[in-house]
Amino acid sequence: MGNLSHSPVLDGVFSDGPDTVLLHPAVTTRRWRRRRILAATRSSTVLKGLGGVTVVGFALVAGSGFAGKFIFTAVVLIVVLAGWRAACGSRGYRRLHESAPGARLRRGEGWRSRDFADLEADTARLVRELLAGVDELHRTPARAWIDPTLPGEAHRVVWEALCCLDRSRDARALAEELATDPDAGEDLVAAARQAVTRIDHDLGEVARHLRGCLLLTRAWEAKLRRTDLAHRIDRVLAVLPGREELRGLTGAAELLPRNVFAHVTAARDLTQAGEFSWERPPSQWPRLTLLPPHRPPTPPTTGDQARERQS
Repeated sequence: MGNLSHSPVLDGVFSDGPDTVLLHPAVTTRRWRRRRILAATRSSTVLKGLGGVTVVGFALVAGSGFAGKFIFTAVVLIVVLAGWRAACGSRGYRRLHESAPGARLRRGEGWRSRDFADLEADTARLVRELLAGVDELHRTPARAWIDPTLPGEAHRVVWEALCCLDRSRDARALAEELATDPDAGEDLVAAARQAVTRIDHDLGEVARHLRGCLLLTRAWEAKLRRTDLAHRIDRVLAVLPGREELRGLTGAAELLPRNVFAHVTAARDLTQAGEFSWERPPSQWPRLTLLPPHRPPTPPTTGDQARERQS
């Protein structure tokens, strides 16, 4: 079942498949929490609990032997698992399963997007857009910066707009009937069509204004994200080492090989170990070879020796 404290728009699984539900504005968080508890405490769970109590009583009567202890432990385990499953079911987030008797959507308690699937495709799409807009307006991070009553007012406006749309079904059916009736006057057909067109136009206006709210909240969300990124960058850059600190480190590292060179040459002079290879003339430096040091040179073959003698 859903969490009404976040949004009145819930995702549900019904007999005809998954769908989105807009709850009635009068459905409070307290009432919805009570529905969740009732949905979790099914009749099967109650019967399991009563059966467990009965078996525990039987185990106590049976005595403190192995059989009694085994039955008592098994029943306690079953009751704990059943309670844990019920608690998990009651804490389900944004889910509303029709298989749970207490979670069925009662008449007048909410509008499903599929309730308007029999209307025109554009109207059905507009209904889904209205439900998504109400949900986003309740969940946006910008909600802490806007009027706290605005999401609830948008919820009420959209709910009433859907009620008006539902009441237009008879007018739509009558307009279609008059359009195919040759005896109907043109004035009747025009009046019916005008009534339906006016309702669709007003519904589109509601959606347009809701889009305006979302456009503003999204723009403010982008500002909030940019401000947060700027603060994070400032915090990260503040702990980085400064130029003077890095220059001091490189200067200290530059003195290390000089120090080692001084001590090594002094030790060489004291021990008379002879000069280093880089202190000799370049002509006496060791010859570089292209062969890897771990690969011994390949001895020349007989054919190579013959070619050398011919050359």
